Amino acid sequence: MKNLAFLLLGLMVMFSCTSQKETSTLKVPYSEAKNYFVKNTYQSNEIAIKKIASQKEFDEIFGAATTMGPNGMPTNIDFSKNYIIALIGTQTNKSTDFLVKNLVKEKENIVLSYAVKEESTENSYTILPAKILIVSKQYDGNIISNKL
Repeated sequence: MKNLAFLLLGLMVMFSCTSQKETSTLKVPYSEAKNYFVKNTYQSNEIAIKKIASQKEFDEIFGAATTMGPNGMPTNIDFSKNYIIALIGTQTNKSTDFLVKNLVKEKENIVLSYAVKEESTENSYTILPAKILIVSKQYDGNIISNKL
């Protein structure tokens, strides 16, 4: 009887230590596309999060911005294997950057957590700030954004 009590006590301790809540959150790898700009024909009054799955759809919003130097060519995007998550800001005369804090898959959703960094100095020109994330289609899902 004493052995049975020790066995039950041992099992209870073991199961209480291993019964942690399982999460179905998976970190999603991505790369950033460089040397693209948002075309002036694009209009929005708020920050837009867009999922883009084709070159045609991408070309409607973005143009290539080739610069001189070894890293001057726009990043090649293979839409047969990848899709784009684009963060597009509103027109501003301040230097603005999107800081991606986290990109995870939760069930059938891709959750993008980001912050906006805006300089206080005003420029003599306006821009449409953007961040372009290249994501493998194996991590497909509905895009949900979380501004921090």
